[in-house]
Amino acid sequence: MASSAAPVANAAVAYSTFESLRLGRAAQSVVARLIRFWDSRNINKNGEFMGITILLLDELLRIISNLFLLFLDSVIHGFIPANRASHY
Repeated sequence: MASSAAPVANAAVAYSTFESLRLGRAAQSVVARLIRFWDSRNINKNGEFMGITILLLDELLRIISNLFLLFLDSVIHGFIPANRASHY
Protein backbone atom coordinates (compact mmCIF):
# COMPACT_ATOMS: atom_id res chain seq x y z
CA MET A 1 0.00 0.00 0.00
CA ALA A 2 1.44 3.35 -1.04
CA SER A 3 1.80 6.12 1.48
CA SER A 4 0.02 9.40 0.74
CA ALA A 5 2.45 11.46 2.84
CA ALA A 6 4.69 13.92 1.05
CA PRO A 7 8.32 12.81 0.68
CA VAL A 8 10.78 14.35 3.10
CA ALA A 9 14.17 15.49 1.84
CA ASN A 10 16.99 13.93 3.83
CA ALA A 11 19.79 15.98 2.30
CA ALA A 12 21.20 18.69 4.56
CA VAL A 13 21.79 22.09 2.97
CA ALA A 14 24.98 23.89 3.94
CA TYR A 15 24.33 27.41 5.15
CA SER A 16 26.18 30.36 6.67
CA THR A 17 25.54 32.73 9.53
CA PHE A 18 25.40 36.48 8.91
CA GLU A 19 28.85 36.79 10.47
CA SER A 20 30.44 34.66 7.73
CA LEU A 21 28.78 36.36 4.73
CA ARG A 22 31.11 38.15 2.34
CA LEU A 23 30.49 40.94 -0.15
CA GLY A 24 30.52 40.16 -3.83
CA ARG A 25 28.76 37.91 -6.27
CA ALA A 26 28.69 34.41 -4.85
CA ALA A 27 26.13 31.75 -4.07
CA GLN A 28 25.60 31.83 -0.31
CA SER A 29 22.73 30.33 1.67
CA VAL A 30 21.58 31.73 4.98
CA VAL A 31 18.95 30.39 7.34
CA ALA A 32 17.29 33.31 9.12
CA ARG A 33 14.16 34.13 11.04
CA LEU A 34 12.10 37.12 9.95
CA ILE A 35 11.43 38.89 13.23
CA ARG A 36 9.78 42.10 12.02
CA PHE A 37 8.66 43.76 8.79
CA TRP A 38 6.73 46.92 8.09
CA ASP A 39 5.80 49.33 5.31
CA SER A 40 8.07 52.36 5.10
CA ARG A 41 6.25 55.55 4.21
CA ASN A 42 7.41 59.11 3.55
CA ILE A 43 5.49 61.35 5.94
CA ASN A 44 6.65 64.44 4.02
CA LYS A 45 4.97 63.21 0.82
CA ASN A 46 1.49 62.39 2.14
CA GLY A 47 2.43 58.89 3.29
CA GLU A 48 3.89 57.77 -0.05
CA PHE A 49 4.92 54.08 0.07
CA MET A 50 8.72 53.82 -0.08
CA GLY A 51 9.22 50.08 0.44
CA ILE A 52 9.35 47.29 3.01
CA THR A 53 11.77 47.32 5.93
CA ILE A 54 12.76 43.95 7.44
CA LEU A 55 14.74 42.66 10.42
CA LEU A 56 16.29 39.19 10.14
CA LEU A 57 17.83 37.11 12.93
CA ASP A 58 20.17 34.15 12.45
CA GLU A 59 20.95 31.36 14.90
CA LEU A 60 24.12 32.92 16.30
CA LEU A 61 23.12 34.17 19.75
CA ARG A 62 25.53 34.45 22.62
CA ILE A 63 24.13 34.14 26.12
CA ILE A 64 25.94 36.43 28.57
CA SER A 65 23.83 35.58 31.60
CA ASN A 66 20.32 34.41 32.37
CA LEU A 67 19.04 37.93 31.74
CA PHE A 68 20.94 39.10 28.67
CA LEU A 69 21.42 37.90 25.13
CA LEU A 70 24.14 39.38 22.95
CA PHE A 71 23.23 39.70 19.27
CA LEU A 72 26.71 39.98 17.76
CA ASP A 73 26.56 39.89 13.98
CA SER A 74 23.24 38.05 14.17
CA VAL A 75 20.75 40.77 13.17
CA ILE A 76 20.44 42.24 9.68
CA HIS A 77 18.32 45.23 8.74
CA GLY A 78 17.09 45.11 5.15
CA PHE A 79 15.05 47.27 2.84
CA ILE A 80 13.08 46.32 -0.27
CA PRO A 81 12.35 49.39 -2.43
CA ALA A 82 8.80 50.09 -3.62
CA ASN A 83 9.56 49.09 -7.22
CA ARG A 84 10.63 45.59 -6.03
CA ALA A 85 8.14 45.15 -3.16
CA SER A 86 5.46 43.50 -5.32
CA HIS A 87 7.85 40.57 -5.90
CA TYR A 88 7.74 39.76 -2.20
